[in-house]
Amino acid sequence: MLVAHMSDLHLGYSQFNLEEREEDVYETFLEAVDISIKERVKLAVIAGDIFHTPRPNGRATFKLAEGLKRLKEKQIPAAFILGEHDISRLRDVPFAYVFGSLGLARRLRLDEPLVVDGLAVFGANKERRNNIDSLVNNLQQAGKLAERHAGKRMLVLHQGLSDFNKFAGEMNSTDIPASFHYYALGHYHDHIEKRFEHLGGPLVYPGSLDLTPSEGIKEVEKGFALVDMSGEEASVNWVPLHRRPQFKATIDYDTIAEGIQGIVGKAKSLAKKPVVRVEIAGRNIDSKVIAANLVRLNDACLHYVWQPLEQEQPMQVYDERPADLDAELLRLSKEALGSDELASLAINDLLGPAAAGDAGEALEIAWEAFKRRAGP
Repeated sequence: MLVAHMSDLHLGYSQFNLEEREEDVYETFLEAVDISIKERVKLAVIAGDIFHTPRPNGRATFKLAEGLKRLKEKQIPAAFILGEHDISRLRDVPFAYVFGSLGLARRLRLDEPLVVDGLAVFGANKERRNNIDSLVNNLQQAGKLAERHAGKRMLVLHQGLSDFNKFAGEMNSTDIPASFHYYALGHYHDHIEKRFEHLGGPLVYPGSLDLTPSEGIKEVEKGFALVDMSGEEASVNWVPLHRRPQFKATIDYDTIAEGIQGIVGKAKSLAKKPVVRVEIAGRNIDSKVIAANLVRLNDACLHYVWQPLEQEQPMQVYDERPADLDAELLRLSKEALGSDELASLAINDLLGPAAAGDAGEALEIAWEAFKRRAGP
């Protein structure tokens, strides 16, 4: 039995507020759906962060419906849980539940599994740190319930594990019951696969389907997992998707014309216009000289930003589009805090509740991170 495991779709997100980048996100999702259909999966699982915001725009809603409809037309059931981006702080009904009501997808639960071809699938929505103890207790109960099922068993969660990031994790792998043959996780945007001795099968984060705000511009593959549950042990095949290229180019200020020409040549060899970060090494950099040369990228690149390497100067963009503010914020946090992990904690975990005025959650996140760092 083959299962498609996707996570962190973030439908509706548009990098740099570009319509083309929003469309890119939809294309990767629909490509994952089409590959799943071609491979004849028996079930498609979405492990949270379906939308980028709890109140998605109409196009994001339409594209999700299109993907789910394609699956249903091929008699492939879809199941989902919610991530933090899907859950409104106003305690409104999550938008994704509409698709459950329409019969296009099934919301997973811990107290009542979805059973497809003998596979029992349990799942839980994202829980905040202040409710982790309750989640762990419910997981233990679900583990006992799963043991009564004679066939294969899968658990779907959208949580960060401290095993992979001690600052961003809300729980440990030891909090998860060993009663399952596959652990389908979402939340971390990198592709992670690991087998723990204390768990009954592989634990997998397939990663986001495209780059998201905290990742900035980088050359990296994105994809989803096809999981074969028919053998004694679950077998995972991670499938990369076709995406708009993004890359970093470092050039020397003294030979800037040649460096820009090299970027143009690379960009024109690609199937889609890329997104590029240009790092310029040198001293006594003249912004007017750089602007005059960077304009040559306008026709070859969808978007670009530049940054000096050896001179304090703010990031600038010369195509009249916004700079990569998310990546710049993360970069400045790293400089201020002197740590990638602390910067990730500040931007990815603390910034959201702090901006929303939820001082209680922000303090709890900071306190939990301090306790993990301080140790026993």
